[in-house]
Amino acid sequence: MKIDSRNNAFRNVPAPVQKENSRLSFALEVADDVFLANKDTLLVRYIRDDWRMADDRVAYLTPGGEHLWQKVPFTLSGNILSFELDFKGEHEHWIGISADHDGTRFQAEYFFYTLKEDLLALDAFKGSIHTHSTGSDGLFPPERVPFLIRKAGFDFTAVTDHKTYAPTLKALEAGKGFDSGLAIYPGEEAESYGVGINHILCLGCPSSVSEWEYDPNSDFFSRMRKVEEELLAEGAPAHEAKYAGQFEAITGRIRELGGLSVFCHPYWKQNSRYASSVLLTDILLKRGNFDALELGNYNVPRTALCNAKVMEAIREGFSKPFLGSGDWHGRPGQKAEKDYTIIFAKDASFASFAQAVRNNLCVGVGGCEDEFPFGSFRLVKYALFLMEHYFKKIHDPLCAQQGELLLRALDGEEGLLPEIRKKKEELLLARKAFFGRK
Repeated sequence: MKIDSRNNAFRNVPAPVQKENSRLSFALEVADDVFLANKDTLLVRYIRDDWRMADDRVAYLTPGGEHLWQKVPFTLSGNILSFELDFKGEHEHWIGISADHDGTRFQAEYFFYTLKEDLLALDAFKGSIHTHSTGSDGLFPPERVPFLIRKAGFDFTAVTDHKTYAPTLKALEAGKGFDSGLAIYPGEEAESYGVGINHILCLGCPSSVSEWEYDPNSDFFSRMRKVEEELLAEGAPAHEAKYAGQFEAITGRIRELGGLSVFCHPYWKQNSRYASSVLLTDILLKRGNFDALELGNYNVPRTALCNAKVMEAIREGFSKPFLGSGDWHGRPGQKAEKDYTIIFAKDASFASFAQAVRNNLCVGVGGCEDEFPFGSFRLVKYALFLMEHYFKKIHDPLCAQQGELLLRALDGEEGLLPEIRKKKEELLLARKAFFGRK
């Protein structure tokens, strides 16, 4: 039978995100006459993602190969279709409403996700926290980068230029001129002293870690030597002990400043000027003196190696969260929208971001063509639902529209501030509607 999708056929559909173990009453307004004209063939069917029906029976295949989805009792009064369903457990739920005519099945599909109280209380935001501007080796000015990132579909970002804090201040200042709702974090990418063997994102710090590192009057080297001597005493080679000491001196300083440290792209090619030895990476992962591990970075081999190493490290107690990041420079071919982090939080402020990361309430997303989330099974399953039904369909287009307005306003076009604020309100209302907020 031919399928004709009619996903705008019904109005008054409940919010897609609901509390687990709730009984939902549906009173849907039929907005497509094809369902009324063929009401004698109406079907309401249901299944959830553990292949159970609402009564906990398993859906299975008939000898003819057809799935036995649950048929839901309903009433049709005028143009109001009414039925009730028990949404048990923390699952994705599917409802298909169909009517048949002349060899065609007209079908509307609706997807829901039920959550336990901890996740139900949080919204989802996504961002790109590793970007570069002309302040180091990026192609766009720091004032412009956050708005290009907004246009790519993000709620939060940070300009993290190499060994310099000044560009992030310019980005923050540019953001203050617009009531957009885009959260811009202070950031910087620190490096091993002089050679850049390891890179570390400094997020949320109120001052430059690199300036402290290169200040001859700072205690950078005394901190470095303390860790270096500890590792040498444990039998680590001199090269690895030296650069692990530098790494941990930097991450310790970030922690003192109230920021988050992110271990960046740990598996460069061996002929790269930023090639950290595999042994050095092993030492840093085992010691775990950083807040999060960057995954993605627009590079499949790095992502694959990082994921493989972490799977091994988890067996030894490793539990750091993944942050997806594109290391975006604005170069041709770089797709800003493919690598990012999803956080589950009350809002997109840095305080909420930091809390989500520290509590491992985040998912790292990486990919060149398709987006691939990494993290705990529970959060990745929920993230996949959000990526398909919230971000891609609802959230990202609104961000893109506002991002375009912001770039035009930055270029001097007047009269756009009300439209920018309006898009902020549209995003807020869309988020409230999707997550069932009053």
